[in-house]
Amino acid sequence: MINELITLNNPQQISVINNPISEVDIWGRGTGKSFIVGWEINEINRRMPRAVTSITGQTYGQLLTRTLPSTFKFLESLGYEKDKDYLIGKKPPKGWLSPYERILKYDNFISFKNGNGYLMLSQDRAGSARGPNVDREIVDEALTIDKTQYDQEVSPTSRGNEEYFGFKSPAPVRQHHGFRYVSSMPFMQEQKWLLDYGKYYEEEAGILLFDIWNRIVKLQLELITAYLDNKPQLYKDIWNEVVRLKRQITPFVSKDGILFTLANAFDNITNLGMSYIAREYKKQTLLTFLVEIMNWIIDRVEDCYYHIDSQKHVYYDATNDSFIRDYAENTNWDFAKLEKHDSRFDLDCDSSKPLEVVPDWGAHICLFSIGQERNYNFVTRIVEPVDCVINEFYSKPDESPEVVIDDVVDKVSAYYEHHTCRDIFYFRDRYGDSKQPNAKKSKPYNEQAIERFQKNGWNVFPRVHKGQEPPQHEKYLLWSNILKGTNPGYPKVIFNGRNCKYTLISMNNTRVIEKDGKYEKDKSSERKKTILPEEATHFSDAVDKRIWTKYGNRLYRTSTFVEPRI
Repeated sequence: MINELITLNNPQQISVINNPISEVDIWGRGTGKSFIVGWEINEINRRMPRAVTSITGQTYGQLLTRTLPSTFKFLESLGYEKDKDYLIGKKPPKGWLSPYERILKYDNFISFKNGNGYLMLSQDRAGSARGPNVDREIVDEALTIDKTQYDQEVSPTSRGNEEYFGFKSPAPVRQHHGFRYVSSMPFMQEQKWLLDYGKYYEEEAGILLFDIWNRIVKLQLELITAYLDNKPQLYKDIWNEVVRLKRQITPFVSKDGILFTLANAFDNITNLGMSYIAREYKKQTLLTFLVEIMNWIIDRVEDCYYHIDSQKHVYYDATNDSFIRDYAENTNWDFAKLEKHDSRFDLDCDSSKPLEVVPDWGAHICLFSIGQERNYNFVTRIVEPVDCVINEFYSKPDESPEVVIDDVVDKVSAYYEHHTCRDIFYFRDRYGDSKQPNAKKSKPYNEQAIERFQKNGWNVFPRVHKGQEPPQHEKYLLWSNILKGTNPGYPKVIFNGRNCKYTLISMNNTRVIEKDGKYEKDKSSERKKTILPEEATHFSDAVDKRIWTKYGNRLYRTSTFVEPRI
């Protein structure tokens, strides 16, 4: 059914009205990213019939499960019908127009009836993203792509067809050979190239965009508190200050024709309502809320406890594309089913091997970190033993009173429902052996979690480290040796950057402090209720327990140490 009226929120209006050559949108959850990609495709269909546009992702699996479902849901609201107005992965029937560029394979191609085509390009193998000349570029979740590879393989193909859409045409299309990058907030150093597109605010107009944006986010957090505490006058005063600051960063198009925008849920408050934002604030961890909902610009701290090198320790291309492709075809490209992720979609999860599960039980958050040993390095693509941190799950006690443990255990069990090996190596959080929920006659956290896993059909084998907590100084030295990667006596540890986003944010925002000649983790963020995430170190604590339990003894076996401060 076609919607006769489409209401645009503020960032969407800015995009549509400015009509730039190229655009970079860094928007949080709830701001309408799916709308903007769908609108982009609709506009290309209208303005450049028979054009070819690239849609690039880290893997085909990412495009099929994360980008396209919400995009085509929006297109359907505009009246587009699958198999009638567009086809996916099939050669179009007779009577449909063809793109100006010749298409030889339709496996990863989306065809529209007017001859428009969208080529899905994947970065998971070098060279696989090379295709025909394209007229425009779209990248969704741009923070996950390898920018160097993209510039070498995809950008050079944006050429040709000037006689139809470009300077040789009697009616040139402004957006021809432009691009649109849509993304959530970058959180690793190599992703910060996206923010570079916003530097023209300061260079051309003297506007300190990123500083002012984070000041706005701080005020919006105070706005939520005023709303929850029912303080209307304070709420009004803060709201007016936010409006004043917003005027200072009014978006404009650069001299090069690029529009850079930042947006969060408050920019869509007319559609979401303040109650939604307040509910998410209470439901999410503060760390998740800041990054996902509020679009907080987060930087790695100086003097970091963990020396993670994203080029050596983090990977993003571990979607099981062959399974996802078969699943998509078998369901006739049912995007509602493709949106529901489980472990079968993860290439770094070996269904025939046990899962390694470690909890961290806190007052504000209860979480699990999931690991697995593999014989393939997903970062370097070399066959070698590695220890992978493959996933993370969490729940908050105040959103599921007295059953928070069941909640987080059930999340893990549901995601790994199709895992054939039903064995779990459970790395006990020693505090969880003594801590209990605020309920009478309840068992300790660890015992409840183990029993719940067993009830869900898992065989649980406990593992435990010495002492109440891993010693901070020795653990720091262990991580230094592991992450340095030069001593063969230590394992290689790598992280799934897509599934373990908050683990990496947590580790990159944990400071090291020196006390009495030893190094310790600065855990003060767990006690603060300021702008810093209150759960800043919890995810890193969970990873610590598993790594220390498995490899801590190697610190004493080896005869050399890596100098930790180099």
